[in-house]
Amino acid sequence: MSRSFFIGDVHGCIDELAELVEKFSPSAGDKIFQTGDLINKGPDSPAVLEFALEHNIQSVMGNHEAKLLQILSKPKAEQTPKELKLLGSVQKPEWIASIVSKFPLWLDTGKELLLHAGLEPGKILLEEMDAKTILTIRLWNEKPWYEQAAFNGRLIVFGHWAMNGLVDFPHAKGLDTGCVYGKLLTGYCPEENRFYQVAAKKVYCNI
Repeated sequence: MSRSFFIGDVHGCIDELAELVEKFSPSAGDKIFQTGDLINKGPDSPAVLEFALEHNIQSVMGNHEAKLLQILSKPKAEQTPKELKLLGSVQKPEWIASIVSKFPLWLDTGKELLLHAGLEPGKILLEEMDAKTILTIRLWNEKPWYEQAAFNGRLIVFGHWAMNGLVDFPHAKGLDTGCVYGKLLTGYCPEENRFYQVAAKKVYCNI
């Protein structure tokens, strides 16, 4: 039986990503997915992208990938010091942008729906949802969005909310467990209904 493996926000943590994939031990036919925010904040964004390409990891767009593309779309003279810091953090911004620009906002496997932050409660079609919402939502009417939204019987898999930690509902799995902040990198296999986790090697970035 082939398996699926969904990995939470990596943020440049290449050692932890490699260790987590090794722990999952993928076989031929297994598919690996990722919730977005592969890049920025952590130690080696280019190495993470290279690893993702090498292992055919399918990622959706995260807010950090979207931010990188937005910064690079501006004339250099208009880029702010904060934006220049982000470009320096990802180390090879133009090369990374050429890859992440192809990331979709969501992936529907037929059984799971993968997106970075979440869904807009009350809307049925993904195409009707604002891209910024899909990339950044956490609360909706002061409650977590996933307590108010479902999607066509799919298991919703998302990241983005490190402060909230692991989310484990029957219809929704939140996988951002703050690796870059010195916590854990988390993956989930639906076929096994099992979470895989590795500890961060260090605190790479303060919350």
